[in-house]
Amino acid sequence: MPDNNEGGLPQGNTPKQMPIKYKFRDIKVHSSDEWMADATKKYRKVYDRYETSYMRVEFSFFNKLFDEEEWDATFNLKCFHVHGSQKNELCNVEQKRKILKDENIVYIRDSWGQATLGTYWFKGDYVWEGYIDGVKVGESKFYVEDVGQAKPGENLFFDIDSIKLYEGDGQAYALPQKKFLKKFSQKDTRFVWAEFNFKNKSEKDYFAEVFFNFYDKAGQPKGSSSYVTYITTNTAGKIYTLNPGWGGDAPGRWKSDSYTMEVIFMDNLIATVPFQVGETFDEGQAAVITDTTQLFKPSSAPSTGSSSNKNLEDILNESLAELNSLTGLESVKTEVNEMVKLVRFYQETGKDILNKFSLHTVFTGNPGTGKTTVARILSRIYRGLGILEKGHLIEVDRAGLVAGYVGQTAIKTDEKINEAMGGVLFIDEAYSLAQEKGAQHDFGAEAVQIILKRMEDQRGKFGVIVAGYTENMSEFINSNPGLKSRFDKYFGFEDYSSDEMHTIAQSLFNKEGVKPDAAAEIHLKNYFAFLYEERDKHFGNARTVRQVVGESVKNQNLRLAALKKEERTKELMETIILDDVKEFEIKEVNEKPKIGFRTSGE
Repeated sequence: MPDNNEGGLPQGNTPKQMPIKYKFRDIKVHSSDEWMADATKKYRKVYDRYETSYMRVEFSFFNKLFDEEEWDATFNLKCFHVHGSQKNELCNVEQKRKILKDENIVYIRDSWGQATLGTYWFKGDYVWEGYIDGVKVGESKFYVEDVGQAKPGENLFFDIDSIKLYEGDGQAYALPQKKFLKKFSQKDTRFVWAEFNFKNKSEKDYFAEVFFNFYDKAGQPKGSSSYVTYITTNTAGKIYTLNPGWGGDAPGRWKSDSYTMEVIFMDNLIATVPFQVGETFDEGQAAVITDTTQLFKPSSAPSTGSSSNKNLEDILNESLAELNSLTGLESVKTEVNEMVKLVRFYQETGKDILNKFSLHTVFTGNPGTGKTTVARILSRIYRGLGILEKGHLIEVDRAGLVAGYVGQTAIKTDEKINEAMGGVLFIDEAYSLAQEKGAQHDFGAEAVQIILKRMEDQRGKFGVIVAGYTENMSEFINSNPGLKSRFDKYFGFEDYSSDEMHTIAQSLFNKEGVKPDAAAEIHLKNYFAFLYEERDKHFGNARTVRQVVGESVKNQNLRLAALKKEERTKELMETIILDDVKEFEIKEVNEKPKIGFRTSGE
């Protein structure tokens, strides 16, 4: 419960002497570090001892000095074992940090426990408490239960006796007589209620927390409810009843469609109840699926929006393999592989990832150095680590964010951020957003402010990667204190060496199904060495290599097109010769070439 001293004012002081800095929002508890939709976790109040290693806490509050000034604070998260009126302190973890003025809702996260399941948290009542500068501002109770160590998929707490559906207003659960239905009338249905009866199996007492989630045919969430009920000792065999429901006191919340109600207990799906909403009511017993072989069929599970059925570990391993197979980029590969090891360590040891790791990154380097490719792979790595829900990449530049009229930039920028939710927003040549600084209508700066605010308001829901030339990006990040504080991870993309350019060319030729002969190979090697030696900040790197390969294949195709069909042997079709590449001249120049193509008239 929040204390009356909402803003942490010392007794005797007044708001004029010290502004009220915060308002308590929530304390939520979870035992899994997996990220869910909308940057949430699997928040619960009841846990099984044998499934629990670390107990994690998320303490949040509203920043009352939002958009006004920054302030420093010390945060303490304390966990207690509660037995009657006695409280035994288990931990007191402290964090000190600056609250930025663009932080609307502030999250403080931490955890306590041991890595081995079932060895720290035992049956009992517990509470997490949140403190700001020594003042207690809120608490949240949770319970750990122990009725024995279950086998996978086994429920030692209770068995489902029956699940029946019915309709009514917001108080229909209290009716002594209920009309059970298997189909509902769209024009008349207010709440869809369920009578959930379960038979206790344990002689021990425990709290049972059951979640009821409603989904439409497309797997989109319709509504949800949860119940915590206390099961007393020596009541094995007794039937307990819960009445979950969702809807409204007036008809109209439900459309004609197929729906399911899923029942979740201790983070396990234990039942699914499909039902229809259509033209009329149809009395009867709704179907109840409890067989695990049917529960986990793809058709009965809500859609996650993913285009792949691969598990997260497969996504992670495949993405890392793709990254490590890229030519060059050794420093970037090292950074990413070390980052993956750290995140896994944080997950295994119960540390909150968002307090240790930032999704937001600066990519610096010349064009064609693989920044977009790595961004795309990195977004999938975040998905494989369970940090981001979708792991897709939305690519934009200044034109995709900034409009030419007052009020339009906010709309464009918000739309792109919404597209990136669950993935990564990749802003190429991001420094261009600051190039109009001081202009009458600084629309680029407006886009930056919107992005910064959404980065904080939707912290953990999406990542932002900004990319561009090294010097320009340094100026860009230093142009705004918010940028400097949000982006603390930098990946430097070096120019490809001549050997690496040649390796990339070989790979591209291979994809085209052709191979340079010895003379063409030597010429291309020398040409790439010439380009590398003559490079400037506009050096095209892999883009130049792709242009060279594309032009070479086009020259070969034109050469083959001049031959009769019967003269085009398999060997000719698969070979790039010197004539196909000789237009890429190596010559002394006073002005450095863009990519070294010989043009007509030279």
